[in-house]
Amino acid sequence: MLVKKAIKILVIDDEESIRDGCDQVLSRVGYQVESTGDAIGGLEMALRDIYDVVLLDIRMPGMSGLDILRKLKHENTISAPVIIITGYGTIQMAVEAMRHGAHNFLTKPFSATELKKAVEDALDRYDMRNVEETLSVLIGKSDYLKELKETIQRVAQTDSTVLITGESGTGKELVAHTIQGLSKRSNKPFVPVDCSSLVESLMESELFGHVKGAFSGATESREGRFQTADKGTLLLDEISNISLNIQAKLLRVIQEQEVPRVGSSLPDKVDVRLIAATNKDIRAEVESGKFREDLFYRISVVPIDIKPLREHKSDILPIAQHYLNIYKKRHNSKVQRLSEEAKKSLISYNWPGNVRELKNTMERLCVLCENDVVNLSDILYYEQNGGVKVPVVDSLSGKMTLVDVEKEHIEKVLRHFNFQISKTAEFLGIDRKTLRMKIRNYSIKTEH
Repeated sequence: MLVKKAIKILVIDDEESIRDGCDQVLSRVGYQVESTGDAIGGLEMALRDIYDVVLLDIRMPGMSGLDILRKLKHENTISAPVIIITGYGTIQMAVEAMRHGAHNFLTKPFSATELKKAVEDALDRYDMRNVEETLSVLIGKSDYLKELKETIQRVAQTDSTVLITGESGTGKELVAHTIQGLSKRSNKPFVPVDCSSLVESLMESELFGHVKGAFSGATESREGRFQTADKGTLLLDEISNISLNIQAKLLRVIQEQEVPRVGSSLPDKVDVRLIAATNKDIRAEVESGKFREDLFYRISVVPIDIKPLREHKSDILPIAQHYLNIYKKRHNSKVQRLSEEAKKSLISYNWPGNVRELKNTMERLCVLCENDVVNLSDILYYEQNGGVKVPVVDSLSGKMTLVDVEKEHIEKVLRHFNFQISKTAEFLGIDRKTLRMKIRNYSIKTEH
C-alpha cells in the first residue's frame, strides 16, 4: 500500500471516540493525523494552513463547525479541503456547509472505508479547465446560475444521493448529466430512466433485471438499469411515478447496494451513484401516502431545486441566442439575429415550458422565418399541450385570427418538410391523425 507520509490531516471533533477512530484508520494507511476536541483551538490549528485535509464536526461546544468553516473559507482562505462530520439529524446543516465551501460530508456512524474514500476524494483535485468546460452547457450569467453551478460543482465531488426538483423543461436531466461529468464517475456509464414511461408490470424487471424463466416471456436473462449503471450514475427521472411496492425494493437497494434480480435468490452487488428527479411536490406526495417517507429522506440527502425560467429572466436572451446559433446552422436558415421587439417579447413571455419551450421556439424560428431578422410577427409561442396559444400578431385588431395563425403555421411547416406528414407532425408536436384533421378542417392544399 502506498505510504502517504507527507500528507497531514487535522480532525476537529469534541467526541473522543470519533477522534481516536479517525486517527487509527488514517494513521494505519500512512497519513499524519493531528486532532483536537476544542473548537476554538481547532480553528487556530487549521488557520496555520499546514494540513492537506481538515475533518470538522458540525456541532461542538464553544463554536459550531459552520462558524469555523466560514472563518476558514471566507476570512482566511486555507488551501485544504474541509470534510464536515455530521449526525443524521444535521444533514441539512452539512448541505449548508457545502454551500459555504465544504468539500464533502460524512454522516455518523461512518465506516473506515467511507472515511478513507472521503479523504482520498478530497485529495484528488480538479482540473479547473475541465470544470469550466463541463459547466458551460448551463447557459446564463445570472446570480442564480452562478449559485447553481457552484452547488453542482460541490455536489459532484461526493457520492451523495441527489434529488433534483423543478418544473418540466427546466433542465433536470442536464443538471444530472453535469454532476456526472464533474464526478469521479465521469468515464463510467450515465443511465437515465424515465420512470413515467415504464410499464407498471415490467418496472421491477426494467430496474433490477431478471433471470431466464422468471416470468412469462422471459426467454433470456437480462440486466436491469442498476446493473447497467454499475460503477457509474443512475438517474431516476420522475421518481414519484414509481409504485409503493417498487419503492420498498428501491429503498433496500440504496441501503444495501444490492439489486434483487427478478427470479433470482442471489442479489447482484452494484456500486451506483443515484440521482433522482421529479417535477412534482414530492413532500405533498409523502403526505398523501403516495411516496414513502423513508425513501424520500434517502434520496434527498442533497436537494437541488431548479428555478423556472420566468424567475431568472436575465438568462432568457443568452439561452435563446445559444439555440438560435445551433438551429440556424442545422436548418441552413436565413435567420441571423433577433430584432429588439422580438427580444422584448421573449423576455416578457412567461415560458410555461421553460428552457425546453424556448429551445423549441428557436428551432421553429429557424425553420419558418424567411427573413434574416426575426420580427415580432415571426414568433409563435406554444404551451406544453402542443396547441398554438399566443399569436404575437395582434388578433384584437381583426387582421388575423388564431385559426389564421395556425393554418399559416402548418402550411409553412408542410412546405419546409416537402409535405411529409410524419416529419411535419413530429416537428409540430402532434400525431399524424391530428395533423390530417387540421389539414382537412383548414382546407390546406397538400399538392406540390
